[in-house]
Parts: sequence; C-alpha cells; structure tokens
Amino acid sequence: MSNPFDVFTGSQETYEEALKKSNDENQSFSRIKHFRMDGPGTYSVRILPIAPTQQANGSWKLDRKGYEYPIKTLVLRLENPNAEGKKDKVSFVNVCQAEYAGFSTDLIDTYVKVAQGKYSEDEELVKKITNNSFEGGLKWNAQRCMFVFDQSKRADGIQLLSLSYSQYKELEERKLGLWKKLLDKNPQCPCPISSVNGAYPIEIIRKEEKRKISYTFNIDMIGGPDALSQEETQALLDAPRLPEVIYRYSRFHLEATIEFLKQYDSKLDIDVMGEKEVLDAIERIKLELPADDKSHFSFDRKDRKGGQKSEGEDDLDNLWNRWEQLNEKGIGDKTEEGQFLRDDIRVFIDNNELNVRVLRSKTNEDLLKEIEEVLEADTQSAPSDMEEDASDNSEATKNSQEDERTDDKDDLERDRPRAARPERVRERR
Repeated sequence: MSNPFDVFTGSQETYEEALKKSNDENQSFSRIKHFRMDGPGTYSVRILPIAPTQQANGSWKLDRKGYEYPIKTLVLRLENPNAEGKKDKVSFVNVCQAEYAGFSTDLIDTYVKVAQGKYSEDEELVKKITNNSFEGGLKWNAQRCMFVFDQSKRADGIQLLSLSYSQYKELEERKLGLWKKLLDKNPQCPCPISSVNGAYPIEIIRKEEKRKISYTFNIDMIGGPDALSQEETQALLDAPRLPEVIYRYSRFHLEATIEFLKQYDSKLDIDVMGEKEVLDAIERIKLELPADDKSHFSFDRKDRKGGQKSEGEDDLDNLWNRWEQLNEKGIGDKTEEGQFLRDDIRVFIDNNELNVRVLRSKTNEDLLKEIEEVLEADTQSAPSDMEEDASDNSEATKNSQEDERTDDKDDLERDRPRAARPERVRERR
C-alpha cells in the first residue's frame, strides 16, 4: 500500500495554480463596469471586437465574429408576504433567459407556452401574459451587449455597453452604410466601428424632451481610425469573455423565478405552475445547475448565505443590505467600500434601464430610495411617454418587433455558448 502522504503531496495545488484560480475568480461581472450615460449630452465610445479564446493546445478560437452578443432579460417584481417595512415590501430581481446561459430550457418561456395552450380561449388573458412587463406581461426585454472604451476616460479600461434592440439596429444601419462606401475604396476594409486597427469612435447623443429619453448614433470619422494599442489589445485578451459576463443564471435566479410565477398565478387567478410541463422544466434546470451553486433566493436577507452573490449582480435587497452594513460600521460613501457599492448601484440602474441619474449630490441611500420609487411606479403604471416606442402601434413598429423576434431566435440558436454546461450535466447524471 502506498504512503497516504505521497498521495496528497503529489497532487497539491501549486502557487501558480492558486494564483490563476484567484485571478479567474476575481474577474467577476461586478468588476466590469457599465458604461453610463447619466444625463443629456454626447458620449463617445470605442467599440471593441469580440476576443478569441485560447484553447488547450495554445491555438485561438473565435466563437462569434463581430462585436456584440444578444441577451434577453426580465425584471421580476416579488412581493414579500411577511414584509415589516417599506424596504422589505418588494424585491426586484433581474434574470436573463436561461437558454442563453447554456441551459436546455427556460422556465418563463415554458410557463408562457403552457399558459397559451391551457387558456387559449381567453384571448384577453393570453394577450396580457404575452405582453411587455409594463402591461403586466412576461415578454423579454431584448438587448445587445458589447465591450467599449470610454473615450473621455480611456484609462478606466474596458466597460460594458448595453443597447436596446432598436438602438442596436440604428447603429448597425450606420455601420453598414459607411462600410459599403469604404469598401469601394478599399476592398480589404475591416469593420469601421469595431476592428482592431481601422475602427472609428461612436458618438451617442442622449436627449431628454418632455420626460422622454432618446438616443441617436454617429460615427466620428474626423480624427481618423482609432487603432488599439498593444496594451489595450492585451487587456481585451485578458478580460473575461462577453458570454461569461452577461449570461448568468444561478439557483438564486431559478428560485426567484419560481416564487415570482407562483405570485403571477395567484394574481391572475390561474394555475400554470402546477402543470406537468412546468414542473418538468424546473427539475431539468435544477439538474443542470452546477453542483457547487449554493445560492438561494429568500425574502429574508439573513438567509441568503453560503453561496454566490446573485451570480455577479445585486438585487435591490442585497444593495440595501450592503448599505446598511456599511452604515452600521460608520463607513461612508466616499470610502473604497462606499464607492464599490455605488458602482454596483450604477450597474443595477443600467441593467434595468431605470431613469435614475447618478449625481454627485446624491448619496447611495438617495439612489436606492429613488430606484425603489421608479421600480414601484413602473410596475404599477401603464406605459408612459418615457418608454421608447412602448405604445406606438404603427406598421413600422409592428415590423420592427417582428424583425426583433426573428433576429433574436436566429441569434439564440447560432450564438449561445453550449460547450461547458452539457459536460457537467452528463457527469452529474
């Protein structure tokens, strides 16, 4: 029999392995800041191409050409049945469609499909369920995400920019129009907005008129192409890949979705959650969750222990909890911890596309209260003129929505990452 000490000493973790693991774990979503446009004005960004991934044999593989990845998200509004104070009354959790995160099915999509079949004769109910969230429905919010440099603060490093589908389409139209002209002069011309050497900065103009926010895009060619430096190119290779940053779905998100849909059943006086297809979908997702995922959703903040922190993004309860902990210790907003919290508050605002401006005059507590008020108002009111194209029933809008559904379906089949999770599922089975 071999010496048991030899078994362990021969397989101990080395310093290099520990350092690499620590660095990988520290490359979290919260450390990739969101590019922010807090008020009216012109913002300039340098869009970055999607980086290839190094393979085990040292070669590089590009999973998707271009500069962006699609995602669908939904803000879940959960009412706490045991609420004692205003902050505990409602929880808001942002979830992405699970299939984008590599799962074989999505619970919300399954719920909608079953509801449409079970209550097909009730046209008004089906319309409500399939409508957007501002009208009480479960329609996903489609976005495109990309890495950028802030041209005014380039030294701040890589940031994440999320565009709505309509904003992305406008940017694409401008890109393709310019690219066609450039190709006439140079048949080898690379992408004019995201290539490493031949891209131009993008100007995003934000306007606010009568409480309505609008964005327009311009390709700034005045200064010529903006080539990335060797250091910036290396930083892009070293950064987490976009899918790792945006496609996150944990046990926390599944449990929050289950609770949300149970409340949705009760609110509409229907029973969809008890259907076999829905229950099967829940079990399938549970089997596909990583074995080390110890996160849980709970209305009681003290019960959210021992696991991942919402898979890289805070819900509003967690933000409040962090603020209260800092406040109890006398740690102010200007400290490093206070600034980290402020960054994550900005991320929450960006993720949920909230009309909340982050100003120096506002404390972290002020921002959290304002977020609460905006979310509460949005989930209880009909679409307002602040919502871009929300109530536009024109033929152009209908065509755009149809294009969005078709385009996103194609992207989902073509682009979502599939490699890692299926192997893990097979191992567990």
